[in-house]
Amino acid sequence: MIKREETSDKKLLIIGGGAVGMAVSTGATRRSNYDVTVISSDKHASYSQCGIPYVFSGEIQNFGKLIVRDLEFFREMGIEVRLDSRVDSVDLENNLINIGKEKLAFDKLVIATGSTPYIPKSIESGISLKNVFTLRTLSDGMHISEALNDAKDVVIIGAGSIGSEVAIATARRGIRTSLLNRSNTILSSSLDPDMAETVISYLEKEGVQVLTEHILTSLNGEDRVTSVTVNGREIPADVVLISVGVTPDTSLASEAGIDIGPAGGMVTNDRLQVMASGKVIEDVFSGGECTQIYNFVTGKPMLSHLASTARRMAGVITDNLNGKETRFGPVVNPWVAVVGDLHIGSVGITTAEAEKHGIRVVSGIATGSTRAEYFPGAGNIFIKVLFHDRCLVGAQIISTTGTKERIDGLSLAIKRKQTVDELLEMETCYSPAVSTLQDPLFFAVKGAHKKMPKKDAR
Repeated sequence: MIKREETSDKKLLIIGGGAVGMAVSTGATRRSNYDVTVISSDKHASYSQCGIPYVFSGEIQNFGKLIVRDLEFFREMGIEVRLDSRVDSVDLENNLINIGKEKLAFDKLVIATGSTPYIPKSIESGISLKNVFTLRTLSDGMHISEALNDAKDVVIIGAGSIGSEVAIATARRGIRTSLLNRSNTILSSSLDPDMAETVISYLEKEGVQVLTEHILTSLNGEDRVTSVTVNGREIPADVVLISVGVTPDTSLASEAGIDIGPAGGMVTNDRLQVMASGKVIEDVFSGGECTQIYNFVTGKPMLSHLASTARRMAGVITDNLNGKETRFGPVVNPWVAVVGDLHIGSVGITTAEAEKHGIRVVSGIATGSTRAEYFPGAGNIFIKVLFHDRCLVGAQIISTTGTKERIDGLSLAIKRKQTVDELLEMETCYSPAVSTLQDPLFFAVKGAHKKMPKKDAR
């Protein structure tokens, strides 16, 4: 290990003001005597990025509601937050970061630079047109919101969770909305195509034009965007949102000599200390979307874009900064999104991911009701479960209620490697106001069980 000499000042520098950076700043301040400085390229700090689409829909009144802590809160804690600032380089040999001509020394450093929107090369020339946006920051949300006030046609490129959430928000405002995706489905990192069909049908009923297997070839207009061209077809657009994915922001780390893994994020040990040439740098930590972690099911490196994962990573970093040895293990990545009235969730791996890693899975699917069908407000619930070697490895749920709670429970089941036989013995509670007599999950598990050979079969 490469060890750094301790100094009495205990200066903690944090690069990045997102979920990891701000949580570490407050945690380290409360529990130790670190002199903490946060440097962020963002214009805002400590806000809910996940809440931005709900401002577009009007469910959240304004962007101010998304501010978790204002700058005065951090000042009162003695934390210096430097916004709209970029670190030019990190000197690991001398424990320094460089911002222009300024040099800041550190005893401990946390790199939580997050990720940047991916822009397809085919449309790079059109990204400078007015009303063409990406959505990563609160400022992005504010600019998009302003543009939507006069919008008649919105085109969203990329049908992941952000694209789908924004699509339903703009459609419900009466704006003609087109949701484009280059693959033959939507939400492909979380749902199998058969499950995604339920979401597509719902979006179309809500007025969203969903166009799968459509490849964007150009953004058109002279000063501001007026249309997009996809599959040789021109679609009117006075607002375009590009949401086709993100790339880990690791340029600063890479230039400093920190190892970057095959998933594209910084390599760390299980205490989230970074590596350089395969050796641990004890005084430098990394967390969030720029950090490579491991998938519990596949054992392979991955990135997580979940705020909940980032918050857990912040807790691990804070503990280790304060001398409490804590480790961050592989994840099953439980995810949930709310698209209009649908609560969509997944955990573990999808069928496509299983195939990619050579994992043979057996699936079970069930459709049921969220409560007794005679009870007012009953809705449909769709459940899919995946098993490998009789153990649960993945689950997907779409409903109007109860999705999160089931995904949370199945997250634990995957980590405990529960078998199909054990899940068939699960006991569930019942009241006609909140459930059916037998939970639909039971029937999904039973469906998978029927496809499996007998336990004692060889």
